Amino acid sequence: MDQICSIEVSSPAYGRHQIICRPSSNFYEATVRCSGDPKNFDDEIIGHIINGKFSIAFDNPDNNRQYFCLESASSGPLVCAQRNVLLEGSVNFRDIGGYLTESGNRIAWGKIYRSGHLSDLTALGKIAYANLDVGMVVDFRLVEEKANENAELPGAPNVCQLGIMPGVGTAHYFHDLFATKPREIDVVEAMHEMMRYLVTDNIDAYGQLFQLLLHSDNAGVLLNCSAGKERTGFGIALVLECLGVPREVVLYDFMLSKKYFPVEDEIDRVLRKYGVSNENGEGVNIIMPLLETRESYLNAAFDYIDKYYGCTKAFAKQCLGVGDVDFVRLVNKYTD
Repeated sequence: MDQICSIEVSSPAYGRHQIICRPSSNFYEATVRCSGDPKNFDDEIIGHIINGKFSIAFDNPDNNRQYFCLESASSGPLVCAQRNVLLEGSVNFRDIGGYLTESGNRIAWGKIYRSGHLSDLTALGKIAYANLDVGMVVDFRLVEEKANENAELPGAPNVCQLGIMPGVGTAHYFHDLFATKPREIDVVEAMHEMMRYLVTDNIDAYGQLFQLLLHSDNAGVLLNCSAGKERTGFGIALVLECLGVPREVVLYDFMLSKKYFPVEDEIDRVLRKYGVSNENGEGVNIIMPLLETRESYLNAAFDYIDKYYGCTKAFAKQCLGVGDVDFVRLVNKYTD
């Protein structure tokens, strides 16, 4: 597994940053440098990771995102950052930077983000969002979803609406399913079917995604939907594999929604969205597979792609209009 996956950067308190490395990490003992620019670090060492742990506190009045350069005796420098971007009121907002590609490059930090809806962003959250310099938002929600989860985002980013139904064949797919009082296994299989549907019936939307990525300016790009898990998760998975990130790492990134998607906070919203009664707590049990993140969900999409196209890059070439030159341009644009 990629070394970046063995490192966790967090902010347990305001102004404090913590790095934890697993014992298997090459950076279990390492020097640490810090910068607000992931491409530029000065020579000052701010501390050392000892026995897999490092912690530091410093003033950051502008709440700018911080990046850390780790270096050990056994490995060259590795730039890392907090994976979940702390935007007060956001849902499942993450940076996909840092992942190693088959060519030896790493996905650039601060270039591609993923998230759920941003309708609850607070004033502080909007200030932190503005600091990210997101120039384009690729929104996979339907118009009616967006109406109920609307947000005015700072910086007037270019919002590209690529509406994808959160279901199969109809926007009321899950409404209709929940009306039948299904079993858990029925909802899980419905999720698998929806993930296959993303492959088979949303080629135009994901094809447009790649064109937008190819023609965006140098500002950051955000992919989002209501939860930032499935429609966004599949889009990010396509992008990562086309950039050369191994599948095990793509699945790792997908499964981070299990950690960062606030299931408990979203229960009431999802119950209302799909008109599910929660009498005696039964409604929560019914909708839980919709809120959960399972590896089998993304694998359902990948299994279909592998069966009928061989691999994701072949699917992108045959169906999404991504040519050989485009793959090179994507790598040059979004990796370091």
